[in-house]
Amino acid sequence: MSRQLGALSGLSILLILVNHTIELALSLSVRSGYPPLSGWQHYLLTFLQGLGVFAVPTFLFISGSFVAYAAQGDPPHLPRKFMVSSLRHILLPYVIWSLVFYIFVYFLLDVQISVLGYIKNLIVGSPFHFVPLLVFWYLLSPLLVRYGKTRYAVVFLCLVALFQLMLLNILRPGILGFHFPGWMDSLAPPVLRTTLADWAIYFPMGLVFGLNAAKVLPWSRRLAWLFGGLTVVVFLVGLLAALQIIHAPLARYLCPLTFILMLPGIKRESIPLARKLERVGRRTYGIYLTHQIVIYVVAEILLGLLPALAGLPMLLSLLLFIAALEVPLLVMEAIARGPAKQAYRYVFG
Repeated sequence: MSRQLGALSGLSILLILVNHTIELALSLSVRSGYPPLSGWQHYLLTFLQGLGVFAVPTFLFISGSFVAYAAQGDPPHLPRKFMVSSLRHILLPYVIWSLVFYIFVYFLLDVQISVLGYIKNLIVGSPFHFVPLLVFWYLLSPLLVRYGKTRYAVVFLCLVALFQLMLLNILRPGILGFHFPGWMDSLAPPVLRTTLADWAIYFPMGLVFGLNAAKVLPWSRRLAWLFGGLTVVVFLVGLLAALQIIHAPLARYLCPLTFILMLPGIKRESIPLARKLERVGRRTYGIYLTHQIVIYVVAEILLGLLPALAGLPMLLSLLLFIAALEVPLLVMEAIARGPAKQAYRYVFG
């Protein structure tokens, strides 16, 4: 597996934290009676939130690359032990922290739904939306690995990309400039329909890259500047669309694709703060599962002590971001070094 992926994993979770902390700070500000932000603050926070579009695609791409790295033999295959261990360390933390989150919102945020509602949330991945999609691709990985080094790999990726575009146009009618007939709604699979529409291509891209790294890397490094430039252009178009200056709804779905195509060509030595990002990257899944509880609790404490912070969403976002990163990191690193370290992977992945 390429050396830069650990740092990029750390970057992906930082982008998720930025997105979620800004979203919560803005929500609390409006809920407290303050007017929505305008001017440069509005544009800056919109830009920072927009960077979150790269986060989940990066994580899924790295996950696919990791699975390829674990494949053995020629033709490659995945050991049963790897599959069982991986799924256990994805699903157990997911169930644990989902239940903790549901208890948290029930008692502290007074969000009450039925038992069936909680079961549905657990199945569809609320609030951890991409985990069911990750499990889905892991279950298919033995089959994908078998054909990932053959000439069918590119055909498969093209079919996944077309399926993703179809789902986008089904769930967001007209995003491709035309409408499908109503009967095509039945082609959108339950549970995964939204996450497949947003991110279907990225895990298989990572897996195919990992299996064919020796062939892909030279090509990727030569074209990294091109994909980087395209990413900047398409991201700015998507940002203008988010600000309702232009109409380009597809841009936010295309810029992660060009970004992912650029990733293999990035050398670890060129990534700023690579070691610090790698420290975060080793704890990505645990941070993802715990950070929402942390930011809600810290927000309650901060606004209880300093209610005026609700009127300063930029400062509140920064404080919540620091807490969302450092609190889970400190807890996980303490557990990993302590007497309960054997339970670490079952709790944090």
